[in-house]
Amino acid sequence: MSSRSITALLDRLEALSVECHSIMVVRHGHVVAEGWWAPYSAERPHFLYSLTKSFTSVAVGLAIADGLLSLDDRVVDVLPDHVPDDISEQGRRLTVHHLLSMTAGHRTDSLAEAWRLEPGDLVKGCRSTPTRGRRRRRGTSCR
Repeated sequence: MSSRSITALLDRLEALSVECHSIMVVRHGHVVAEGWWAPYSAERPHFLYSLTKSFTSVAVGLAIADGLLSLDDRVVDVLPDHVPDDISEQGRRLTVHHLLSMTAGHRTDSLAEAWRLEPGDLVKGCRSTPTRGRRRRRGTSCR
């Protein structure tokens, strides 16, 4: 890969005023270029928040295409080792579709509560946090 093409990419990002925190270019399974814009660095943890939803939905889509999963599958059946003993009936009815559409029933961000309840199993902790029905504000769930 030409270093000139990487420089051209960086120049284009700057010309478009794209705010980058870091970049990594991988070719044939090898990192050929990487860099960070201050104050970011390789050592500094970087929260991705909602970006993980995109990766997760692509992975679920591939699993559905391969016949491994369905949107109607219940979470308790897909992840049986992560089901709390005292899961509610509503929790038992929760489907993959509910998770992908962020309609699991949490009215607020439940990540901190999930970590508190089950520090060794975030999935189980999320399923242990109380829900208030499936109608909830967008953008809140265990991340």
